[in-house]
Amino acid sequence: MLKKKRFYADKVGLTMVILRREKFPYVGMNVVVTIDKLEEHGAYVTLDSFNGLHGYLPINEIASGWVKNIHDYVKEGRKMPLKVIMVDPSKNQIVLSLKKISAGEQEKTLSQWNKEKKVEAVVMVAAKALGKSKEDAYREVIWPLEEKYGDAYAALTTTLETGSDVLKKAGIPDQWVSTLYPLIERHVKAETVAISFRFNLFFEGKGGINKVKVAFSRFEDLAKEAGLKVKVSYLSAPSYLVKISDTNYKELEARSQELNGAFAEYVKKSGGSLSIERMKS
Repeated sequence: MLKKKRFYADKVGLTMVILRREKFPYVGMNVVVTIDKLEEHGAYVTLDSFNGLHGYLPINEIASGWVKNIHDYVKEGRKMPLKVIMVDPSKNQIVLSLKKISAGEQEKTLSQWNKEKKVEAVVMVAAKALGKSKEDAYREVIWPLEEKYGDAYAALTTTLETGSDVLKKAGIPDQWVSTLYPLIERHVKAETVAISFRFNLFFEGKGGINKVKVAFSRFEDLAKEAGLKVKVSYLSAPSYLVKISDTNYKELEARSQELNGAFAEYVKKSGGSLSIERMKS
């Protein structure tokens, strides 16, 4: 039987615990844990990405088939993503699963955790300068950013583009803003994310190929006007792979739809035919 692909975090120096407003995770949530202790029937873990709570990974939740030796799948000290499958707040019990979290979910969970660690690291430098605690940093900066924008890391990268008003609009106190903003400029790097589409573009009659070239030139102009980056690659007539990218994923979805809509209108007025299909990432 082929083993399911698993994603791990490097053990070196990754002891940061992410604080949450909620006391317990919800069932179905994906979290990053440290494997603390292995036993015959499972593993005890610490939830690094959720308040440092403790949980349990039963051996029958490690793999779909029979697990002969638990050490073949998990090792003490290893950090890895798991899925929460049971929470009992009255008993402080959290049960997790490895077999129920897909490879894609594992990769996404680790990526998000790394971003959250980056946010905490930058904010804690400011906290130290201001004589603030970790709890202060979360209560006064990180949680307000998450509440306002949904993602604190995305808020910091947006700050790079639009300035410190991003922090102020989340209600971050002025002393934090003046201390934190230079640190964001120095330590945070805007990440580019992309959405892929299949464009089926066709013009009837003579000069169809040239009309396609002109159309995509107009598409690139529309993208530039919208502040988006695009890359067009030929697949096979009449299909083209179109990647639309930006640094703000939450806005990218809506802005891509607006761009595609404007292009579809242009193609229609130009006598062409266009269908657009969202491709899986």
